[in-house]
Amino acid sequence: MNSRTEKTLLDRIRGGDDSGFEYLVAAHSSRTLALAWRLVGNREDAEDIAQDAFLRLHRSLGGFRGDSSIATWLHRTVTHLAIDHLRRRKLRDKIFFFRRSNEEVDPMEFVPDSGASPGEHLFAGEIRQRLDRAMLRLSARQRVVFTLRHYEEMPLREIAALLELEEGTVKSHLHRAVRILRQELQDLKGESS
Repeated sequence: MNSRTEKTLLDRIRGGDDSGFEYLVAAHSSRTLALAWRLVGNREDAEDIAQDAFLRLHRSLGGFRGDSSIATWLHRTVTHLAIDHLRRRKLRDKIFFFRRSNEEVDPMEFVPDSGASPGEHLFAGEIRQRLDRAMLRLSARQRVVFTLRHYEEMPLREIAALLELEEGTVKSHLHRAVRILRQELQDLKGESS
């Protein structure tokens, strides 16, 4: 969506046209939900985060100056909501010894690769599950930085701006995340060949 179309929609919404906001939600919902899911690893929580982000957008549209695009605003909001969610979940896990018994699996794991053998497909699924479990060992900020860098392919400079951190701090979080994940998955190093 270009800035001109966005400005027109914002003017319509501010004028009381609810269909403009519905259009914004439709235009941004799939990407917003996908980002939330990659950050928190659970569909239900991701849906709650995306819904909360759109609710916050609706509430703040009156004062939205357009310094950034709505997509950027939503990206930033979802990222901050996900960090808060991950921190609360980690605290809850420590306090109540809570264990997630029904780990949600990314449905993309079940899409067969036409060139992969059944053994390769099974191994790839096992690696994905191990990576998901290893990601739970990361702090909320490390997980978000790693996800934005490696799944969203965002440059470090943009991640720093999004999280309102220094670029060096982002590099540090990314370095620690990679170190932890390598440590957790080191036994897989020889199995992939």
